Amino acid sequence: MKQKIIKLVVFVVFVQLFFYACCSDDYNVFITSIALSAKDDLDEDSTNVANENFNLEYNVDYYVEMASLLSKKSGVINTAYASISCDEHFTNVKLVSTITLTANVPLFGIPAGESLNDHVIVEHQFNQGELFDMHRLWINTNHSHTYLERFLRFDTEIPSTTTVQFTMTAVFENNQVISSTTNEITFE
Repeated sequence: MKQKIIKLVVFVVFVQLFFYACCSDDYNVFITSIALSAKDDLDEDSTNVANENFNLEYNVDYYVEMASLLSKKSGVINTAYASISCDEHFTNVKLVSTITLTANVPLFGIPAGESLNDHVIVEHQFNQGELFDMHRLWINTNHSHTYLERFLRFDTEIPSTTTVQFTMTAVFENNQVISSTTNEITFE
């Protein structure tokens, strides 16, 4: 009987160390807000800006919550002797189905309120040389789980004396809509 108990304890410890203890925590990720703001690289006043100094800053905030009731890193389960380490798993919940950038005035031959996505060039916050399109921005928005910041520019100059406001709209799979609008910008 004593040997059966010892074997059972060894088996439970083995299972804990090599299976459950090595499993990672699962998290659900929700987009809480998007923000779009105009930036002037020359100075802090974005109300009047030249095309070469203009960009739009796109920010996404996420809320991350644990998907299970018991964290595997809570200390209840000793993982000190686990033989492998696992990454945490993040599941983005309520994905964005479309992201659209519009203007309140006609630009590039596109009527006011229509999508400007085909004219947008996106830059990564930390890698200024990496350029991509709005489709990849949509993918990044859906697959990130930490604060996301990107800079948007246009492939065509905006005519001088144009005063415009830009709006970024995100439509989720459940048809919820969130949007952000810049202040008025006059191009010099």
